Amino acid sequence: MRTPLPRSRPRALARLLAALTLAASGLGSAALGAAAPAAALGDGPTPNTGAAPHTNTAPHTSAAPAGSPALGNGLALTPPMGWNSWNTLGTGVTQEQVVQTIDFMAANGLVQAGYDTVTIDDGWSENHRDGQTTDLVKNSYGAMQLYDAGGNPVSGTDGTGIDPTSGHLIPHPGRFPSRTVNGQPVNGIQYLSWYAHSKGMKFGLYATDTYTTCQGHPGSLGHESTDAADFVAWGVDFVKYDDCPYGPPITGPDGHNYGTQGEGRELTRSIYARVRDFQRALDAASAAQGRPRVAVSVSAQPVHTGLPYLLAGDDPARTDPVVVAAGNPPYEAPGYAPTGVWCGQVANLCRIGGDRGPDLEGVLYSGQLRTALQYPGNVRPGSWNDMDMMFAGWQDPYGLWGTTDTCPCHKPMTPTESRSEMSVLAMAASPLISGADFRTPENSRHTQDGYTWSTGITPEQLAVYKNADVVAVDQDSLARPATLVGAPPANSTAPLVLKRPLANGDTAVLLVNQDPAAARTVSTTLADLGLTGPGYSAKELWTGSTGNVTGALTASVEPHGVAMYRLKPLPVTIPATVVGDGRYHGLGAGGTGGLALEVQGTCSAPDGSALDVNTWWWWHTSEKWTFTPNPDGTVRITNDCDTPTQRHGTLTGPNSPGGAAWALNGWDPNSPHQKWRVEQNTATGALTITNVATGLVLDSPQTAATSPVVLSRPNGAAAGQSWSLLN
Repeated sequence: MRTPLPRSRPRALARLLAALTLAASGLGSAALGAAAPAAALGDGPTPNTGAAPHTNTAPHTSAAPAGSPALGNGLALTPPMGWNSWNTLGTGVTQEQVVQTIDFMAANGLVQAGYDTVTIDDGWSENHRDGQTTDLVKNSYGAMQLYDAGGNPVSGTDGTGIDPTSGHLIPHPGRFPSRTVNGQPVNGIQYLSWYAHSKGMKFGLYATDTYTTCQGHPGSLGHESTDAADFVAWGVDFVKYDDCPYGPPITGPDGHNYGTQGEGRELTRSIYARVRDFQRALDAASAAQGRPRVAVSVSAQPVHTGLPYLLAGDDPARTDPVVVAAGNPPYEAPGYAPTGVWCGQVANLCRIGGDRGPDLEGVLYSGQLRTALQYPGNVRPGSWNDMDMMFAGWQDPYGLWGTTDTCPCHKPMTPTESRSEMSVLAMAASPLISGADFRTPENSRHTQDGYTWSTGITPEQLAVYKNADVVAVDQDSLARPATLVGAPPANSTAPLVLKRPLANGDTAVLLVNQDPAAARTVSTTLADLGLTGPGYSAKELWTGSTGNVTGALTASVEPHGVAMYRLKPLPVTIPATVVGDGRYHGLGAGGTGGLALEVQGTCSAPDGSALDVNTWWWWHTSEKWTFTPNPDGTVRITNDCDTPTQRHGTLTGPNSPGGAAWALNGWDPNSPHQKWRVEQNTATGALTITNVATGLVLDSPQTAATSPVVLSRPNGAAAGQSWSLLN
């Protein structure tokens, strides 16, 4: 997330302790028609019980079984897609703005394109839980003030300290007012969940594994059961789980300066463990309430190393086989390794780098792409490397770019750069979660210094998100991310090439021009891509242009641009092996379930009868054909009939597409209508039978028995033009 906003000043301890005597108000744990469950993990009170506030007094000590498996919760089987409020709306996000976003996404094809999740980021809750009447007390470092058992403030840098807060998170009443749905009162977050679901969408919400969120609101550390039960009851489908430990710099007993690491339990439980605690609390709440499981997204790449000397001996990261196999560098505690090592063990997706801005460099090789390439093993159905929220189509909400705001840090991406950002993320199998303003120009209007402008996404930028070919690469079910072709780029402006294998055998290739100032020619070859076929059809996914590639793949790419291709092996054909073998064969029409080419009416049919497809009987001579080579290199195809009316009839083609093929007893060596080219696909064995006179192809366009066989224009996608040997 962005740099935290300024924190509130610490409040007096006496005021805090007075607030602790209040009971929880029981806000909003009941969902529409569902009661909240008892607590399962963490130290918060059971929702809506009216119990006295519980004070957290000891580190969490649940032990993980050795060799704990990957998460495998059946969620996020392809990279999640959707929208997040942070990049455009920040902590000022409101219920009205989210409703406007949901409406826009549903009305403008984004939901249909796969962007089905809308998530509210940090800032949605009050600055205290409902067990207090005043906001969180902070120390001089912006961290929550912790206390000893006697109520005295402590630094918590030795891993101890009591979190005095209790109760439930409270949606900000001014920005997320309560509503009535179906005659029932619901809080402002429940309402948005219901509204998203009513539009066929999912709803996501922000929380943290620390005492406070990045913007100083109550975090979920120590309150896992309470918050998870509330989230599930509110209908949350997706949780963005952040990590923001505040506190003083810490120098360990080994003399090493560990920097800011947090306080209290943040020092004794690894990020891995804290995420797992919340994920398991969500699962427990879902089971207790009979509701679907909730996907978890870790929003923080560890920027610190953890304190090995304070990490609890039973921390589950110590025994996780993936973490153990990765090892720990000096000064690094288990569970603080990059999330690309362990994410899929406890969460469905994890940030693999720091916060990105609207500059394209953040996703190029000098940015997060290099990190993504280091952790391909973390990418699989249910586990994804997250390269942060997209800036494609984002417009500067802090001012009118170029007029009231000229900070380079706020410069929006060009449409070219937006296409490049999406292409890189799709190749990496990264989640496609936008931070652009998905609202109408009217709803996204701003006024400043006498200027009025809209931050709403433009039609051109919206089309970037809706490119179905690029989305299909991102969502490919093989779930194998791209690899770098050739050596790493020599510098930050040198071009690079990525390749990604796809589930149907195709290969996605991305040619990237990292130079922001000049066009570059970017090139690769089939050999460099590891493709051994003699040729491939190529579709450029942004322009739609097509062609064939037999050696080099080259494009002139504009500054900060890409060329993205989907390569499909061209059918490899040879003269059919059945030609000249002297045998009679049944020919099955593709797409018919094995129906055979026959003389309509069998061998008792008259001379010149049309052909159809029918059930294959190996003893029916009307369904058996031989392929005799002609001196000119063409083929004569005749049936096995030997009756007064059908005497080894010759396959003959009509003059125009759609005309019936028929069998003639007479053979005219000078008639091209009785001559054929028969080619065989070496990969599938299928035959293509082409008439010499017209170039039309033998086709069974209908799939039912007794359907006519005709000649049609060649179409590689037409199943009926593909014939297989039945004997």
